[in-house]
Amino acid sequence: FETISGFCITPVVACIDASARLRPSPDEVDEVFEVPLSFFLEPANLRRYMMEYRGHQREMVEFVHGGHRIWGATAAILLNMLERMKRA
Repeated sequence: FETISGFCITPVVACIDASARLRPSPDEVDEVFEVPLSFFLEPANLRRYMMEYRGHQREMVEFVHGGHRIWGATAAILLNMLERMKRA
């Protein structure tokens, strides 16, 4: 997945045991939280809006779940995954 700022991100989908202890790097991860897949599958939970970036209008996407805003590359990667799932 290539971001609008030019970064290439390789997303990974995995199943992990519910008892797994996550140890995110505080330099890279602000918070870890769970969102059910069913939330992302509900079209009403997706918000699209326009934002100027480097002199161009860009469509942005976001999800808000339990007070957590999921936006930017994370939201775009999730939306890309959902669209691929629908085609499968």
